[in-house]
Amino acid sequence: MTLAQTKEEISGAIGRMHGALLSSAIDCECRDRVGKALRDLERLERERIERNLLAAAGGQRQRIEALLELLGDFDPNETDAIDDGTLAEAGLLFADIAAAAELGSHLLRQSRQVRHSSEVMQEATDRAAPGE
Repeated sequence: MTLAQTKEEISGAIGRMHGALLSSAIDCECRDRVGKALRDLERLERERIERNLLAAAGGQRQRIEALLELLGDFDPNETDAIDDGTLAEAGLLFADIAAAAELGSHLLRQSRQVRHSSEVMQEATDRAAPGE
């Protein structure tokens, strides 16, 4: 699932809940409380998504550490001990490290986007409801 899909799903779910709950909430005080609860729910969901993205990036870091340990067996200074299989294995390890680094980078960019969108939402909420 992409970040855009995730954000769309959160917004859609909150929107559906907002419509259903607020259509049944007659008085203004109740509407305000329900609206605040929904904003809090959206904030909590964004925080959960950000934590999951950071944990996944951490998993890629651990993967890279393990691959680097395996790559420690490759010593380019020992040219007599390097056969074709060793070169092929080292090449695959480097490719796996690059893939894990790229995925980790992507996950961190997504995390920053979620954090930024959450901060923007919070600023808009603060401006809209200064008395809360």
